[in-house]
Amino acid sequence: MGTLTISHLAYHLPDKKISNLELQQRFSVPESQIFRQTGVKTRFHVEGELMSNLAEKAARKILDINPSLASEIDALILVGHGFEYQGPITAALLQHRLGLKKDCLALDLPQGCSGYINALAVCKGLLSGDLAGCILLLTADTPSFAISSDNLELLSLFSDSGTASVIRKSDEEGHKFVFGTDGSGSEFLMVKRSGTVHPPDVEWLQETNMPHGKMQMDGSAIFTFALKTVPKMIEEVLMKNNVKDDDIGLYVFHQANSFLLESLRKKMKIPHEKFFNDITEVGNTVSSSIPIALKQAADSGRLNRGMKVVLAGFGIGLSWGATIVKY
Repeated sequence: MGTLTISHLAYHLPDKKISNLELQQRFSVPESQIFRQTGVKTRFHVEGELMSNLAEKAARKILDINPSLASEIDALILVGHGFEYQGPITAALLQHRLGLKKDCLALDLPQGCSGYINALAVCKGLLSGDLAGCILLLTADTPSFAISSDNLELLSLFSDSGTASVIRKSDEEGHKFVFGTDGSGSEFLMVKRSGTVHPPDVEWLQETNMPHGKMQMDGSAIFTFALKTVPKMIEEVLMKNNVKDDDIGLYVFHQANSFLLESLRKKMKIPHEKFFNDITEVGNTVSSSIPIALKQAADSGRLNRGMKVVLAGFGIGLSWGATIVKY
């Protein structure tokens, strides 16, 4: 059974940059402290845009250069949060705006930090079952919509972004996935007052002016969860695929924050040259972090065609997932 390959990658970041100097001026916290705690110097927030705008702009970076692709794409998957309506799905709106053919499957996948891995699994199922031959996988998140203006921890970490990946079938032996979910830890990272359980009401809006809900994160609990879960997941995905570390060209994890990534790297004894940790100029882009990291690695020469890459996502849910792809 074949597996998948990523033939094209692109990402889009909003124009508005938020520097550590700006955060220092707002919160009276030294720039050096903000950087030390997150590893981030710059993050991006939208102004007057939605998640679909970010995804569309990323997709157009590929389609404008390769216009014939629009007629080849027979499945569109949109991963993230911030969908425009309860219905119709936002992926359907993007199918029309991008000029894709009408016999195209469209899916919204509301998933965060492990969403890219889950979507790749859906792609593999569609490709392996001959239900699709060319898939446009989009990610987009606007966490800034749900971050309180007085929350330095979240403001210093998260970025809005969109990405586009073109996924095709590969003749390589099919690679396997590892997944996990633990809903008992759902409150460690949650957007409160954002759904049907406790929807925003007049009192909430008057108090917070946050119609999209309010993100809350227990950073230490997420850190502990990742240190406990990710090394076991990586060991399992290598074993499941009968692949050794020597066969791997690069490890690309969800870019949560630099300190956590470096802690994971050291715990798993992965050499620096095989590990990608570069959220400094981008921030934590949630579902977009893995494809952005892949594109950055490719552009910088650290990722080349033919390399086997371990991809791993982990976070909100709690959820985690990993696979191996040949770039």
